[in-house]
Amino acid sequence: MRIIDVDKGSVGEELGIKQGDELIAFDGHKVVDILDYDFYNESECFVMTIARGSEETEFDIEKDSDEDLGLTFDAELSVRVCRNKCIFCFVDQLPKRELRKSLHVKDDDYRYSFISGSYVTLTNVSDDDLERIVRLKLSPLYISIHTSDNELRRKMLGNPKAPNIMKQLGFLHDGGIKIHAQIVYCPGINEDVAQTAIDTAPYCESLAVVPVGLTKDCNTALRCANEAYARRVVSCITPLQKEFLEEKGTRYVFLADEFYVIGKLPVPDYEHYEDFVQIENGVGMIALFKHEIDFAIGEMSDGKVGDFSVATGVAAYETIKEAAEKVVNKFGGNIKVFSVVNSFFGESVTVAGLVTGGDIYNRLKGESLGDYLMLPRCMLKEFGDVFLDNMSVNELEHKLGTKIKIVGTDGVSFVKGCVHNE
Repeated sequence: MRIIDVDKGSVGEELGIKQGDELIAFDGHKVVDILDYDFYNESECFVMTIARGSEETEFDIEKDSDEDLGLTFDAELSVRVCRNKCIFCFVDQLPKRELRKSLHVKDDDYRYSFISGSYVTLTNVSDDDLERIVRLKLSPLYISIHTSDNELRRKMLGNPKAPNIMKQLGFLHDGGIKIHAQIVYCPGINEDVAQTAIDTAPYCESLAVVPVGLTKDCNTALRCANEAYARRVVSCITPLQKEFLEEKGTRYVFLADEFYVIGKLPVPDYEHYEDFVQIENGVGMIALFKHEIDFAIGEMSDGKVGDFSVATGVAAYETIKEAAEKVVNKFGGNIKVFSVVNSFFGESVTVAGLVTGGDIYNRLKGESLGDYLMLPRCMLKEFGDVFLDNMSVNELEHKLGTKIKIVGTDGVSFVKGCVHNE
């Protein structure tokens, strides 16, 4: 990696490293990317190899772990693309029109799993990659398993050369890497969710089971989890959770909220989800949201609620409606809650995070929305104000003729968005 700057007073400056030098290796291991630097920058004793032109120099370094090498590079992580053709791939189901180009990128990169918690299949890693993960302690990782049956997994991934996931899990676990895993449940295909939970429990910290998400452009061989399928999954996983709790001190395998909603079953309480380690997978969101709503309302002694509206996806409608009723019961006011059917991706897509600006407009045009419309931040591009269909918040405000307030997806943000001081 080419060095573009050296901090004054840093270890790097003391060693005489200069702009334009190349970082070649640490402890004889060739530098692959910035993760190598980050790991050794926090280490105390190692050998660093620097090249200046055709000359290479090795530096034996001893420093405190909080001392910074002070090097800046021009290299960025290039995303490793997915080698699979999963039968349920959501990216492949996306319409080619009206969507941001970045949404069509199929990444499958263990480095981003470590950095940002994205799920990877480990089908594009070599033995050297696995050894590097262990050596650099890239933990935790988030791994898509889907089934412990290797041949079935290859069929689901559309990759006949996919390596044996159980061997990979064993190697990483033995190397001290913590693993959080997931199963995308496809009704009629990977019905071995209970067996997969049992097989993976020795190697993983947690396992989430989520129902396959299907758009109107999906693989026609797949089906959504209906009430019967959802109940079947809940009934086979619930007793396992009790067994794991007794044996491992954790329920280990957790079901996405959708299984309870689709199956018309009560969502488990707040304590069921322990540390909410799979919250980003839609596991425990309803229980956590309700807990936060009750906490936030209890913390507020007074306030005023005006006349406004809230829009959400079909899956969260009843939860948001119940929360709005709690707010109104304590503070008064009038909150209308609207459920937005997803026409853009298909009616089987019910989560709020995939609701588009166009669908919100088509649902709410002509409705009396009150003083403003409140929407959850998850509907928009991260750090931006654009919906998945590229409609901006300002554009939707103009089309609906009302102000839009964006709030966080947690219960506290919801309550604060509803209630203001007089």
